[in-house]
Amino acid sequence: MAIVLTKESKSRIYDTFSVRQHEPAAYEMVYTPAEWLQPHSLTHFINNYGTFIQAPTPDMTATFWANRYSRYIAFVHWAIVKGWDVETSLEKLKVYFLVRPDRTEPAFEFYSAFEEENKCKNRNSRQERLSAFYRNHAAPLVHSFAAAAGLRTRELWGQVYHAVPYFIDLSKVTESPDIQSRLNDDWYFITKEASPFIFREIKFPFQYKVIPIPNPADDKPMYTKPTCCLAFKASDCYCYRCPRMKPAQRQELYEQKKK
Repeated sequence: MAIVLTKESKSRIYDTFSVRQHEPAAYEMVYTPAEWLQPHSLTHFINNYGTFIQAPTPDMTATFWANRYSRYIAFVHWAIVKGWDVETSLEKLKVYFLVRPDRTEPAFEFYSAFEEENKCKNRNSRQERLSAFYRNHAAPLVHSFAAAAGLRTRELWGQVYHAVPYFIDLSKVTESPDIQSRLNDDWYFITKEASPFIFREIKFPFQYKVIPIPNPADDKPMYTKPTCCLAFKASDCYCYRCPRMKPAQRQELYEQKKK
C-alpha cells in the first residue's frame, strides 16, 4: 500500500474538508457517488469498505460511510456560504480512499470541481442551493445506503446531524463573523426549517433527543450522539457518548476516564 503525500497538503480546503483539486497518484479505491445508487455497485463498495473498518455487518459500514461522507456535505455548506460555484452532481464527484499511516481505515478524499467566484449568496439563494443539494445529492445516497444495509434512514441522517457541525466549526476558525453567522443560519435552516421533501422523507428527519452527560475531560457541556454509529459491533463496546449506553455503564466508563 502506498502512502500518498499530495500537493494539497497545505490547502485549507484540503486540510479541513479533504476536498482536492488534483487526482491522487495512488489510492485503494475510487467511486463516483452515482455508482452507489446501483445495487450491485453499492454492494461491492459496502463489502470493500467493510473489510477496512472490520465491520461484521453492512449496517455498521453504512453508518461509518454517512459519518465520513458528512465531511463533503459540510464543504458544500461552506462553499455555498462563500458564494462559490461547486459541481455537486453525483456523476462528476469522485471519492477516493487513501491509506493513512496511523490508521487501518482509509481516508475519504473528494475530487470536486469548483470555482472561487462570487455568486449570489443572499439567504434565499443559499438555501435554495442547499435544498437542491440535499434533494439531488445527499438524500438519494442516504436512501440507497439505508436500503442496502437494512436501516432506517434516520440512523444515517443522525450521523450527518452529528458530524457536519464539527467540520463547519473547523472552517469557522479562519472565517469572518459574517461567514460564521451565515453558516449557522444555513445549518439551522436545514435542521429546523427545511421541508421534509428535500430529504425525500415524509417526516422531517432531524428530530433527535440528545441527553446531557457529564464531561470527564472538563466542564464543557457534553451530550449523547443523535444515533449510534454501530462501531460496537466490531469492538464489542459502546463509545462514551453512545445513545444506547445505559446510565450505569456510562457512569462506570466516566470513572475510568476521570482517572
